[in-house]
Amino acid sequence: MITRQLRGLLQRGITAHVRRYPRFYDVSPNLVTFVALILAGPACWYIARRQYLLAVLFMLLSGLVDLVDGCMARALDRTSKFGSYWDAMVDRYVDCILYLGFVLDGYGLEGFLATTGTVLTSYAKPRTAMVVEIYRQDWPTIGERAERFVLLIAGMLLATWVPTIGGYDTVSLMLWLTAAMTHVGAVQRIVYTRRLVREPESGDGSDASAPPA
Repeated sequence: MITRQLRGLLQRGITAHVRRYPRFYDVSPNLVTFVALILAGPACWYIARRQYLLAVLFMLLSGLVDLVDGCMARALDRTSKFGSYWDAMVDRYVDCILYLGFVLDGYGLEGFLATTGTVLTSYAKPRTAMVVEIYRQDWPTIGERAERFVLLIAGMLLATWVPTIGGYDTVSLMLWLTAAMTHVGAVQRIVYTRRLVREPESGDGSDASAPPA
C-alpha cells in the first residue's frame, strides 16, 4: 500500500514536469523503456560480484526509467497498446536479469524460486483477462513489483553491513522471503480469479439463456 502511494506520488510529479517542459522529452517513450533493460545488465553484474551498493544504484536508475517512460507517454499523449505491452515485457526481462545475478553468485534454488514466483504473479492477471473481463485496478494481493523491488534493495543494503542474521545468510533470507511472498501472491490471484470466473457473467440478474425479445 505504501509503495503504491509513493509510486503514485512520484508519477504525478514526473508527469507534471514533462507537461511543463515537453521539449526536454522529445524521444520515444518506448525507447526510454528499453533503457531500463540496458541498466539491468550492470545491476546483474554487480549482484553476481556482491557489490551491492553499485547494484542498488543501477536498480534505482532502472526503476526511475520505468517510472519516467509511462509518465512521458501520458503527459505527451503518446500512449499506445503496444507501449503498454512493451513496458510489461521489459519489466519481466529486468526482473529475470536481476535474479540471474543471484543465481550466478550461488543462490541457485532461492533465485529460481524467486524468479518463478515473480513470473507467475505477473502472469496471473493477464491470463485471467483471457477468460473473464477484469478491470485495470490493482488486485488485493501481495507480491506486486514495487514490493519486490523494495525488498530486493533493502536486502542488499542490509547485506552490505550485516552479511548474516542469526547465522543465516542475509541475501539468502531476502530471496527466500521474496520467493514466499511471490508464490503466496500467485496463489492469491488464482483464488481471486476463481471467484471472478464463478460470478455470473451478467450483473443485472437477467437470464443469459433467454432468447432475445
